[in-house]
This record gives sequence, C-alpha cells and structure tokens, in this order.
Amino acid sequence: MTEQTVYYFDNNATTRVAPEVIDAMLPFLREYWGNPSSAYHFGHRLAKDVEEARAKVAAFINADPREIVFTSCGTESNNSALHSALVTHPEKRHVLTTSVEHSANIKFCDYLQKQGYALTLLPVESDGSLDLHLLEQSIRPDTAIVSVMWANNETGVMFPVEEVAAICRSKGTLFYTDVVQTAGKIKIDVK
Repeated sequence: MTEQTVYYFDNNATTRVAPEVIDAMLPFLREYWGNPSSAYHFGHRLAKDVEEARAKVAAFINADPREIVFTSCGTESNNSALHSALVTHPEKRHVLTTSVEHSANIKFCDYLQKQGYALTLLPVESDGSLDLHLLEQSIRPDTAIVSVMWANNETGVMFPVEEVAAICRSKGTLFYTDVVQTAGKIKIDVK
C-alpha cells in the first residue's frame, strides 16, 4: 500500500477552531455559562464580557460597538438582513441579488419568491465578475434590498462592494454584503 498525501483547500467552509479561540472560550463553557441578559449578578459579569467582545469586533471592522449584533451563524445573519429590509419597508417587495450567492441567501430568496416577493438573480460574467451596469439597471423603485457577497465562497472572486454600495446609495436602496469569506483576510472598514 502506498502512502497518499491529502490536501484540503476549503478551509473557509469547514475550519478547525484555532487553539487560542478554544482557550478564550473554555472559561465560558466551564465556569461562566450564565445568561448575560439575566437580572442576576452572575449574568451581569457575562454581559461585560459580551460587550468587550462586541467592542473587539467593532474595532476589527471600524464600526461602532452599538452596530454589532451577534447571531448564531452566517445563515442567520443573511436571513436577518434580508428579512429586516422587507419588514422595514413592506411596500417594497423586490430583492436583488446574484445567482452565485451562498446557498443560504438563494434558498431564503426562493422562499421569499414563494411568498409573493419579486426576485432578480443577476448572472455573472464568464470570469465570475459582476456587471455593475446591469446591477444598476435592475434596481427598481420597489427594490427593498440589494444583496451581493464580497468574496464568493466557491470561486474566490471578489465583488466590488464599494461600487455596489455607491450605486445603491445613489438609488436610495439598502445594500447588504455577506463578508464571511472576507473577514480576517483583507481589511474591512464599514465606514
């Protein structure tokens, strides 16, 4: 039997937890396991730790800590962003995204379409890039939100989110970007 070398290249999708993260989390799994939102003293101590974590995340992306909302996963974050845009503007019933978004977004958009919302899935060019002119033309008066991932989780193609944000801003349309594949690899400045 010959020995084989196996290479694993998808370290974004399934990543081993870094040892320093495990060390940082162990106290909260073993000793400080209370509810940080509770009224009792044990929980108040944890609330301070949550606020410290919130401040660290905010500093990481140049945000205000009050802008940081923790969720259980990227799927919940994506769904919350899209859902919030639709609830905030119930008169707007159109969602614009790309055909190569993470399956969490595509599946939620499929669900929205079954609920009567209009959906536009923008195609990408043969090199995986996004036609910004087509994106701009596809924004309608009833577009509640434009959702474009920053880095594609399968191809690694980076979308020009600053330009997409500027287009959306000029149209008065909300813009959301999934940066799960980007965070920690390039500098993120939400301002």
